Amino acid sequence: MDESEKKGQSPQRHHEDVSGFTEKQQSESSVHDAKIAVFSLLAEEQNIYRSLYTYSTDAVFLLDAEGNIMDINPSGEKMSGYNREELRYSDFNRFLLPADVPKSKDSFQAVFSEKRTETLEFSFRSKTGGLVTVNATIVPILKNGEVVALLGISRDITEQEQSVRILDAQNKVLEMIAKSTPLEETLDNLLRMAEYQTGAKCSIHRYDKKSRTLSNLAAPSLPDDYMQAIEGMKIGELGGSCGASVSRKEIVIVEDIGRSELWEQYRDIALRNGLRAGWSLPLIDGEGEILGTFAMYYEVKRLPTEKEMELIRKTGYLARLAIEQDRSASLIYRMAYHDSLTGLPNRRSFQEKLSRSIAEALRSGDKLSILYVDLDRFKTVNDSLGHGAGDALLAQIAARLKSSLDGEAFIARHGGDEFAILTEDWRASEAGATAQRILDAFAEPFEVGGYELFVTPSVGISIYPEHGNNAAALLQHADAAMYKAKEAGKDTYAVYEAEDEMKIGARILLENDLRKSLEKNELHLFYQPQISLFPEQRIGAEALLRWHRGNSEWVSPVDFIPLAEETGLIIPIGEWVLRTACRQGKRWIDEGYEPFIMAINLSPRQFRQRNLVELIRTILDDTGYPPEFLELEITEGLTLDVESASEKMKQLRDLGVHISIDDFGTGYSSLNYLKRLPISRLKVDRSFVRDIETDLGDRDIVKAIISMAHNLKITVIAEGVENEEQLSFLKENGCDEVQGYLFGRPVPADEFRQGMDVQNAPKQ
Repeated sequence: MDESEKKGQSPQRHHEDVSGFTEKQQSESSVHDAKIAVFSLLAEEQNIYRSLYTYSTDAVFLLDAEGNIMDINPSGEKMSGYNREELRYSDFNRFLLPADVPKSKDSFQAVFSEKRTETLEFSFRSKTGGLVTVNATIVPILKNGEVVALLGISRDITEQEQSVRILDAQNKVLEMIAKSTPLEETLDNLLRMAEYQTGAKCSIHRYDKKSRTLSNLAAPSLPDDYMQAIEGMKIGELGGSCGASVSRKEIVIVEDIGRSELWEQYRDIALRNGLRAGWSLPLIDGEGEILGTFAMYYEVKRLPTEKEMELIRKTGYLARLAIEQDRSASLIYRMAYHDSLTGLPNRRSFQEKLSRSIAEALRSGDKLSILYVDLDRFKTVNDSLGHGAGDALLAQIAARLKSSLDGEAFIARHGGDEFAILTEDWRASEAGATAQRILDAFAEPFEVGGYELFVTPSVGISIYPEHGNNAAALLQHADAAMYKAKEAGKDTYAVYEAEDEMKIGARILLENDLRKSLEKNELHLFYQPQISLFPEQRIGAEALLRWHRGNSEWVSPVDFIPLAEETGLIIPIGEWVLRTACRQGKRWIDEGYEPFIMAINLSPRQFRQRNLVELIRTILDDTGYPPEFLELEITEGLTLDVESASEKMKQLRDLGVHISIDDFGTGYSSLNYLKRLPISRLKVDRSFVRDIETDLGDRDIVKAIISMAHNLKITVIAEGVENEEQLSFLKENGCDEVQGYLFGRPVPADEFRQGMDVQNAPKQ
């Protein structure tokens, strides 16, 4: 008898107990293994996030609820020059430039109170003293539904910001000239711009023809005793660099003031004030009359670089403009800031007024409303009664708008049949009441050419600061609201509705789909003809990128090309465009069609590729496309750095490839660079062509571009040509080539082939 039998238990029962214990043990073991697996996954996920944090090329920093720095990644240490321990527990705002602290605090407060992501641009001094500008995304870190910390992701944009500052400074000087700002103030700003870029000390002097002397106009950084000593300087070979430049009517470069005979009379005072080198450019008007001089001084002996020579001429040109136009400032202001047809302020005037009003509202806490008015079916009036009737109608509408708003608003003609209105309204309902008054003003007919015309407007409204904190955003949102009003049936108004968080998700999905677009064969090239006007015949085509997302939705290039540029996807996509366009062009040649120019846009990021020239050479070799029929279009802004742009463009020209400047006239850069770059064509931006029938300013700009380009032996092509009136104006003013819907919309390759004219028909 075994032990179980002695205790009155059967062997079977004992087996069941043992078996039950074993199953429980196995269950506990399984749970234990599962926990280990979960912990392993969590640890692995933490390692992934830590790797992203550590190896990110962007600076990443962590702030506590008080805005103190708790952590920063290696990229942040490199960007700031400080190590992690030096920054920990420091107030983040302590490192920012004082001007950026208020907006930083506002952004942090918004993240904490609204639990949403904020973007912020700010500048700070690195440990070495250099100025660093970044674009940062501030993300809330939540615990139990509350924001306990902030995570910042920053990208260094110092270089591009410096370029923008220089362009803005140049533009500011031009604006001051146009606004008839006092001459001394304008020149002072001009010289500060030059000094900021070069580190020199600069001055401008006016020439008096009767006394043959130079008087001081502006010198923001030169010592007072030096300026007093040279006041009334006589021109001639003993008048320093300035006196000699006026006498010779040419630029005078003095490397060493201490040894120059030109400086004999003023050498001692110059050297006492630490001036060792002096360069001077005479300011000569179009009739050859000398207006004055522009001078640059350095505290070391030196000669100017090629870039500085360009700056000297550019600054001298602006100084000459300021002095010349000082006598006719009011007329210039009127032409630059008012619409000649309606007498209203123009687009430029409105945008500047809006920017000023935003700055004032930021200080006062006031609200602003922007009403964007577009006339419904205005094109019908032009088409049926002619442009004269359309102009008369616009003038009456402008008068009625001024009358109905009775001085309460700033009204401008913003485009062909579009008006922009700025009011100080406290609520959207007040802006709505203003919009209703505008609609009521159109209730009565307009009398034009013996006809009674009933015209209705569609009005879009955006409010500052709810719908944007800058002029561009507010205008864009008012324009979007205007289209919503049109979709609602016209003759009404609509208020902009801010996008919710779903827009962020949609953008992420768009980026993800764009990354897969190449492998899914969703990208396509459309071709738009380019036409020579003398004689009128097709001479080329522009290859334009299109995206058929998911084979169901065509995505606008306006939506995905900036995204591709921002994310770097433009590099592989751009290579695909180049290769596909060249392959298609070669196919047409092989089919017997006469070769023609294939124009392809290069994005800024593509142009800056180190291997761009080699890539183009490889594509031409692989496809067999003749390089002399390939034209690469680059934007005007890429030519600002003349040295680097010139070298790369010359290498491309050595391949036989042509270079053209796209969207010409929209940048701020000087035209002088055109003489130094191997450019084949200038493409006049469509914004100047669009209103060419009605906007005298646009007409003058287009004529000036054509004349200037022809003087430099450069071909001009105008894009966006949509009607015969535009074409007629361009022909009359000698434009060489055109492109636009009047001659053909962008179409796929097969459809483009069908539309080839007799010149491009297959050879017999």
